Amino acid sequence: MESSWYFARFAGNNPDSMLDQSAKYWLPVDHYIGGIEHAILHLLYARFYTKLLRDEGLLVCDEPFKKLLTQGMVLKDGSKMSKSKGNTVDPQGLIDNTAPTPCVCSSCLPRRRSNRWNGPTVV
Repeated sequence: MESSWYFARFAGNNPDSMLDQSAKYWLPVDHYIGGIEHAILHLLYARFYTKLLRDEGLLVCDEPFKKLLTQGMVLKDGSKMSKSKGNTVDPQGLIDNTAPTPCVCSSCLPRRRSNRWNGPTVV
């Protein structure tokens, strides 16, 4: 369950306390960005832990994040691209041929919707 409140722990630097005054100062997080499936459950657990830690007097905020942006998924062959489905694409060929940077690749994708894999591009 540590992934449900790591954002609060990272706000402080005191190794002797679970949460310190820094967490009260820095939280809530300004903007949380994540994939749609991950973000939904993470937000649910993070909200629960934030309210628990608030009720215990360790935090003063009511919500863990001020803003939430969920990204769509990359679809291939009609379903989401997934290691467990075995329908992923090895990026090495794309890197060798076009030398993209992660910043360029991620900045060209529309947010909040899924994108279809179409060979070396995502549409």
